Amino acid sequence: MLIDLSKHFGGASKRALALLGGLFDEQSALAALQESPVARLAAHHQYHCHAIARHKFDPRIPKKLGALIQQHRFQVIDTQNPQSQLWGRIAAAHSGVALVSTLNSWYFDEHGGNWKGQFYQKLQQITNARVDLFVAVSNEIRQRLLSSGIDDERIALIPNAVTLEPSAVASNHAALCRTFDFPPDALVCCAVGRLVEAKGYAHLLAAIARIRESHPRLHCLIIGDGERYQTLANHIRQMGLQRRVRLAGFQPPDRTASLLKSSDLFVMPSISEGTPVALLEAAALGKPIVASRAGGIASMVRHEEHALLVTPGDDAALADALAALLDHPDRAHRLGSQAQTHALTHFGLAAQVDATRQAYERARGHAERRQRTGDRR
Repeated sequence: MLIDLSKHFGGASKRALALLGGLFDEQSALAALQESPVARLAAHHQYHCHAIARHKFDPRIPKKLGALIQQHRFQVIDTQNPQSQLWGRIAAAHSGVALVSTLNSWYFDEHGGNWKGQFYQKLQQITNARVDLFVAVSNEIRQRLLSSGIDDERIALIPNAVTLEPSAVASNHAALCRTFDFPPDALVCCAVGRLVEAKGYAHLLAAIARIRESHPRLHCLIIGDGERYQTLANHIRQMGLQRRVRLAGFQPPDRTASLLKSSDLFVMPSISEGTPVALLEAAALGKPIVASRAGGIASMVRHEEHALLVTPGDDAALADALAALLDHPDRAHRLGSQAQTHALTHFGLAAQVDATRQAYERARGHAERRQRTGDRR
């Protein structure tokens, strides 16, 4: 059973849905919040989904998880975010199932070291001793786990995967411009991700402001929701970018893919990352990419071969990279084409599902050894 108690839709939820689809059978299911985006999408795809609470801090969640584990005889639970890990640990301790913790980011870094990042990191530390296997989506996260004292035998490195079929995704640049009130000849750079500090959108706005005079056709569409929506909206207004930048909010995956394919460029200015699904999708769609070297990004795409990569937080470098692709469309097309071949060749869903099945077997083996020694943590 995969557990995703996130309120907003992001890469972790997309990963959970992809795995659920790949593992789809009578023995796999998702536990999620009622009316959350991931729950609605799971229902849309007719996956087995159990809505267990209205909010992630409901103290009845462990009991409900325990009842589901007993009723459906789940042998492994795979938690996708901090709140899922906390409640999953309690449920696993009482039911004896194998506990897997999938780390889609390093929480302290994701939240810039603020109180929320410290709180989530502390939740993870509380659950660490009881976890049978950690799944790290990038080598950077794997190294952080090793540095925190987790044995290598308890870690599986399984990057995210491409789940869309490029030829099945609709593209309509004119419709995109009409929908978001961009000029018909706009060159649209698209960013996709939760509106949180780690995604670096403030740096993207600063980069666009730097080149708005030299590149008047450049416009930007940011897809996603999150806690920084109003803050970013205020920044856009204060910087005079209301006509240049649109916050599109949450969009269903199919709609997001279509908007991305209809755009001219993809940009990911993150400060902290795992192996972002949005980047893989942009590559699979053949989009020219500008991204930071945060997290696992540099292990996914190579500079000057699949994308232009810049130092995280460097507004000037980000602006220069965007300008370089806008000024040299042949170069942009070459990078996009090479990124597409690379993503579709090396980041397939079948490999991710197979590696995940093997990881679950490893977790079961660890849980059985732990139970033989009487360790009930």
